[in-house]
Amino acid sequence: MKYRLRVRAIAVREFSAVAIWYERRSTGLGHRFLDELQDCFQHIALNPQGFQLREGAYRHALLDNFPYRVVYKIKDGEVFVYQVRHTSRKPNKRFGP
Repeated sequence: MKYRLRVRAIAVREFSAVAIWYERRSTGLGHRFLDELQDCFQHIALNPQGFQLREGAYRHALLDNFPYRVVYKIKDGEVFVYQVRHTSRKPNKRFGP
């Protein structure tokens, strides 16, 4: 079963800023970041329980080639993405280490 993925506005702002930053560093790199993020979203939608449970009901999925994590929660058959954060930055305390 594929879950419906709902990305919070703050997460969209976070990953959009990251993509712009990467694209300014090297042409095409921002697009590669977004492609990998989309792949991660697809994996989460197909198997949301398959990723590490951290704090409470929040899970973290790591991107393969970029140092970013997707923080999400499964609720009522849907997946809610709360953050896309650099792995060296601590997420909000409510999302776990």
